[in-house]
Formats: sequence, structure tokens, C-alpha cells
Amino acid sequence: MKELEFQYSMKLTFDTPIENHRFTLKCIPRSNKRQEITQFDIDVYPKEFLSMDDDSFGNSCIYGYSQKFHDHFSIQLSGHARTGLNNYEETDDLYKIGMYKYQTDYTAPGSCILAFSKSLPFSDSASNYDKALVIMTELYQHFRYVQGVTNISTTAEDAFALGQGVCQDYSHIMISLCRLNEIPARYVVGMLMGEGLSHAWVEIFHNNAWIAFDPTNNLIVSEDHIKISNGRDYRDCTINQGLFTGNTTQTQTVSVIVTET
Repeated sequence: MKELEFQYSMKLTFDTPIENHRFTLKCIPRSNKRQEITQFDIDVYPKEFLSMDDDSFGNSCIYGYSQKFHDHFSIQLSGHARTGLNNYEETDDLYKIGMYKYQTDYTAPGSCILAFSKSLPFSDSASNYDKALVIMTELYQHFRYVQGVTNISTTAEDAFALGQGVCQDYSHIMISLCRLNEIPARYVVGMLMGEGLSHAWVEIFHNNAWIAFDPTNNLIVSEDHIKISNGRDYRDCTINQGLFTGNTTQTQTVSVIVTET
């Protein structure tokens, strides 16, 4: 078990002011079987009209609206988490597992992923957990972490054909391979020990629980990860989504800092 302090900050700067800004934020970690969020503070600008609710995936969401002109939009989140409490997350909504069995536009396999899946060295008696370990290990050996070669629109097939990408790509590819092999799998966004950006990993359904795998680092998720949200793919876990009125160019800066106390 670890006691972690976390800070997440995001700022959008607009070169000309915007108005009628509607946004949804998914940046608040929740307590579950693996982690306990003992304290958090959040500040959002602008904050004329704010409300909170859960989405259909169980993620905490902030819904906001600002009519007034503003030239920037920012989130400052900080808090304390106790991690590594268990190596799984329970689920009470078994009827929702079905949505994680089917491919999405991001995870749909093409010829490269299909051929790779057929080459995976599964044993005849392998469980979902055993298969996921094989998938993660083989993917880690065949894929390279390289920044700047993919983007948020890159699919699992396109990234795998390229042979390189970032945590989003590792996660989409692993989810694609899991679903091909009849393993329900979901995409996770969270924070990882250190300084940088948000991180992505995978949870697979095994023995009525969700087990988390970090394919980018080839390890089972444990004390160094703080989960924020989960969904079918990246689209369901986008931290900031919004619409506004205005002809502008926006610049985004993001910072994530997680330290042990």
C-alpha cells in the first residue's frame, strides 16, 4: 500500500475570447476496491454553472456552462490517494460486461492484429488472466514506445501496423487482442507515479472482477497507479470535452504530478 499525493492541471488558452462554452470533465478519481481517495480539491474556471453526476460507465463527471466571454479555461485538481489496497476491482453491474466484449472504431482489428492474435502462444487451459498476461508480454516485445508518431485519432490497427506509439495505442491494441480472444476488456485513464501527462492502461474481466494491466510498462497495475475513469476506448474517457462559440485557436498545457508521502 502507498500514500500518494496527486496534482492534475490543464489549461486551454484561446487567442480570441470565446462564449457559450459547454464542457464535460472526467478528471476526478473515485474510491474503489483498489484505491481510496481520502481527499481532493478541484477548481474550474470559468465556473458560472457547474454540476456533478456519474456517466453510464460509473465515472464522476463535472458538467459546466459559461455564457460570458473568456480567454482561457482551466482545471486544477489535487488530492490524496491510498493505493494498492487490492489487486482487483469488484463490479456489481454484471449486465454491463457485455459492452466490453465488442470492438469499437478504435479497437477494430485489421489484418495485422488478426495475424498477431493467431500467433499468440496460449496454453489449452489458459484462463482470461493467463491469456491477458501473454497478450501484454508479446505486445510489449513487438511494439515500441515512441512519442509523436500517433495522435488521439489513431486506431489500434494503424498503430500496430506502424509498430510504435504511446500508452493510448498500447491500450487500444491490447483491448483489441483481448476482445478477439473473448476476454471482456476496458480502457482506463489515470495517473502514474512521477511527473508527466495522464496515463492509459487496460482492465480485463476475470472471476467476476476487473484486473488491471499496464501494457506500456509490461506490468500488473499496483500501488503506483491512480485510476480516474474507464470506458470502451479512449473516447469514453476523454478528460475534457466541450463546445463553444468563437473563431479562435486554442493551446493546451497539461501537467500531472504524483508523489509518495
